[in-house]
Amino acid sequence: MGGMSKLLLHIGCGNRYYEGFVNSDKDAVWPDGSFKKVDAIMDIAKPWPYTDESVDGIISMVVFQCLNWIELYPAFQESYRVLKKGGVMRFGVVLEETNQPLRRFLFGRNIQVYNFELFRSVLTGRIGYSSIKLCNYKETAMPEFVPIDSRRDRGTSYIEVTK
Repeated sequence: MGGMSKLLLHIGCGNRYYEGFVNSDKDAVWPDGSFKKVDAIMDIAKPWPYTDESVDGIISMVVFQCLNWIELYPAFQESYRVLKKGGVMRFGVVLEETNQPLRRFLFGRNIQVYNFELFRSVLTGRIGYSSIKLCNYKETAMPEFVPIDSRRDRGTSYIEVTK
């Protein structure tokens, strides 16, 4: 077969650019006016610019926790819509079960605190993902995701859902 490359999204890339991914962020400019290296500008709380079942994988590190449920639920619905059957979304998030002190992750807009059972209820119970798993650092169903895991030392938990 050969030649068929996967469409992989790296959402909220900030200053972390990875070859083989569509690296996107909400904007392309840092507060100091310098530019981020991004392939696409995408506000994940709004409709995503991808067709139904066109994406193989989605990864995002410590981005979803910046959203409240009014923004997060549509983002999760969009992730499900664009993923192919069997596709995987992995996200790093600080869960309330973390043993890290709150001050370690309450910075900027990263102020939402979620728990795994709530994610399970929403992602598998309401949105339709077939499975959800709490993973270890760099433990993933998609080898392409391994280099992107971050913030292990800051209480990040890694969640993978499969469509």
